[in-house]
Amino acid sequence: MTARTKDELVPQELLEPGFEARYAGTTDLAAHKSDEYRTYSADPDGNVYMKYSAWGFNHAAPDKWNDEIRYVNSLQARLGRLDDKTRRIRQHIASLQCCDNGIPVTIDEALNAIGNGELPAKPFHAGCWLGMPGRTTQPGDVETMKLIEEVLRGFLAGKAKQEFLAAHPYAQAFIEHAYQWLGDPSKLTQVQNLMLARMLLPFEFFTKRNEDHAAVSRNCFEPGGQGEKLDDEVSRLAGLPRIYPNYRDEFKQALAGIEDPQKKELYTICGYIAHGVRGLSDCHHSSFRYIEKYIHAIGTLTWEIPDRIKSLEGTRLGQTLFGYALGLDRWLRRVPHQLLLLDLGYVDLGFNPANEVKRVYTYLGEGRTTAQEWLAACLWYKVTLEPPASLYKWGWRHKTLLAGAAEKGISIRTWMDSALSR
Repeated sequence: MTARTKDELVPQELLEPGFEARYAGTTDLAAHKSDEYRTYSADPDGNVYMKYSAWGFNHAAPDKWNDEIRYVNSLQARLGRLDDKTRRIRQHIASLQCCDNGIPVTIDEALNAIGNGELPAKPFHAGCWLGMPGRTTQPGDVETMKLIEEVLRGFLAGKAKQEFLAAHPYAQAFIEHAYQWLGDPSKLTQVQNLMLARMLLPFEFFTKRNEDHAAVSRNCFEPGGQGEKLDDEVSRLAGLPRIYPNYRDEFKQALAGIEDPQKKELYTICGYIAHGVRGLSDCHHSSFRYIEKYIHAIGTLTWEIPDRIKSLEGTRLGQTLFGYALGLDRWLRRVPHQLLLLDLGYVDLGFNPANEVKRVYTYLGEGRTTAQEWLAACLWYKVTLEPPASLYKWGWRHKTLLAGAAEKGISIRTWMDSALSR
């Protein structure tokens, strides 16, 4: 019997294109429970391994795959046996998420790995889809979360803002905003105090006082938890319908039934707070913006911050992803980037994607193999089409950008459309 170590790659013979698997480091299959996203099995020697889709949680099974995925899988099938370095790169691309706060660093590292033929010894953590531990792309996150919690709890305890300004002069703007929006702590209503307590619940995880993600999530967002109890008390005191996270259909139905404008606004705020930072996703690119918005909303009882630039982060992200998608599309078509950049000089997209285009071509380099083309196609799909956070699969966010590019004759899927037409 051959013992397998944790996270060792499973022999490719046990897989089909579009899937990856790694060992769990145990022979106790009963200790692992399969679900809709991952399947636990044992190899002929009894070593337990976890198998999962390399196309993310929205494409967890072949019946959810589209024509683009099936085509890229066919490229993998033609490659035959892959070496472990190539498989590690594919595994890394699979874990990358475009809503992660590491964009664009994580895309650059994936491109560099494709060009070099291997990942670095300590790659950046790329995202939440069954990724491996890695270097952080957000140094200082925990310390900043601690500062935010300290300021808010200090405010509630009656501390003057000057104390915080003296201790944290680099945080002047945040401290000024928080105290301005929240006002006099003695004048906060019971509902506002409950909303603040609700907002602060996840901070035991954000500050890493408690790193048990599942336990904190249950307490914050699941039936019977403290979050639900706070929501119920807010609902009772404010005369609101039962509060649901804002992404659920029950929230939308309840909101539609509220006629009073102030209650409608309050219910909107409560629904966002009940959602948390996409749950406990402190890895989200807008995690600190959500928290800032909650503070403003609780203090002013209005959701939008009037003097904050609207959709600034979403605009940045859309333009960044577009540049990478364009570069990958043209690289796969073997278009010289010099000519691509010349052509773009005649098209006003409202932004210049040249930086991302240059990164694509530079990292991938001059030589290419069929394995590199397959990996580049996987990364193209990730930034262009994979839910929940790619260019085409992020709801309303990037529609204007894509429509404007289409009007000017710029497509980021010419390589794929040509392949599918054949």
